[in-house]
Amino acid sequence: MFPNFIDYLDDDSSAFTESGKTLRFKNQNIEVINDIPRFTPNHSYSTGNFSKLREKHATLQLDSKNGTHDRERTVLERTQWPREFFKGKTILECGCGAGPDTEILRSFGARVLSVDIAGVDIARNNIGNDENVSFVQASIMDLPFKKKSFDIVWCHRVIQHTPDPKATLNHILQFVKDDGAVFVHSYARTYAQMLRWKYLLWPITKRMDPEKLYNAIKFYAPLANKFTNFMLKFPAGKYFNFFFVPFCNYRNFYPSKGFNPPLDEQLLEHGIHDTFDALSPEYDEPLSATYMREMAQKHLSRPVDVAEHHTITLMRTQV
Repeated sequence: MFPNFIDYLDDDSSAFTESGKTLRFKNQNIEVINDIPRFTPNHSYSTGNFSKLREKHATLQLDSKNGTHDRERTVLERTQWPREFFKGKTILECGCGAGPDTEILRSFGARVLSVDIAGVDIARNNIGNDENVSFVQASIMDLPFKKKSFDIVWCHRVIQHTPDPKATLNHILQFVKDDGAVFVHSYARTYAQMLRWKYLLWPITKRMDPEKLYNAIKFYAPLANKFTNFMLKFPAGKYFNFFFVPFCNYRNFYPSKGFNPPLDEQLLEHGIHDTFDALSPEYDEPLSATYMREMAQKHLSRPVDVAEHHTITLMRTQV
């Protein structure tokens, strides 16, 4: 945990007890377990979907564990920031999951304050003891930090899964310094994204028991993997897979994802992980590029690029 972690809290009288097991914050006693202040309970709207992914695939997305540079490449390509830009910056990471971005941001020389609403212990265990990383269990819709206190506000693959993405974006942008930078990712609100198999099935699958849904995906995944591999042999096969086959097959993208040569078991596990990730969340509401631009104009002083692709929309400070 940061030596000056207390300085970021929105209460100048905040203090840890002598035992370190309690944080006094705004006249409340916040429990501290595994060096993680717990502003929210372990059970939340993410329980059953994202918590299950962390339990069953705790290290799948970590470059240090999967032998690829996929997450590092993704971070650099999506931000369009040089790795030197991160060095020495203090980053508020809104939604850390199992910690794959946390690992990359630290490798670039940043200090990272990582927040998630529940299940933060898996990320804490993945990253290990690092005095330049602080984990906090809290809602990114109600952050306990001082406004305008971070060099970078970071929210990657998270915001569309909050109960109110618009309110969440409006909230988190208040924590970046006036001369700071932001990176926010959302699924795109485009025809290509909204008409694919995911959003046709999701209204049904989100109501299913998560364990049964996960087991069903795991059962049909080998056959779906073989079928989508076969379809990739045809010129329009990847488009057929994208719109009609409920399985995430990355074989067509393996060179860029770092699977070179591709490992069938690894690609299959990624397919199971991401298919469940697509079909299980309680909330999934992509933000429009228009709204992102409105929020950037409202909160940010530095020039911002909002780039809308067919499946994702990115808000990123120009550097």
